[in-house]
Amino acid sequence: MKFIAPLTALSVFALGACTPEPTMDKPTAFDQIVDKRLVGAAGTLFLINSDGTVGGSFQGEPIVGTYTREGKEICSGYTEPEQLRGLTVCSTPVITEGVVIFNRRNGTTSQPYTIEG
Repeated sequence: MKFIAPLTALSVFALGACTPEPTMDKPTAFDQIVDKRLVGAAGTLFLINSDGTVGGSFQGEPIVGTYTREGKEICSGYTEPEQLRGLTVCSTPVITEGVVIFNRRNGTTSQPYTIEG
């Protein structure tokens, strides 16, 4: 014989608490820079690709690396060029009028980058 518990107001409330509420996806600064060209002074180019890689060029040399994203913060690690090799930088992008600046965890900021389609 199987016992079936009656459905009480408390169990209905508990089930309702597990149901996710619909959310409105708000675009973040990350959404505005992923898969875009970020162009800085002296021809520096950064690409934050949707596949988790970073690319571009720094002082005329190719950039090779990966990134992770947690909330509003992006952490990038580089294997190329030599000047950036082994460097990991965690920062929060801040966008104003089509220009992004990365506020780093250590309190410094990046140069401004123009966001290009």
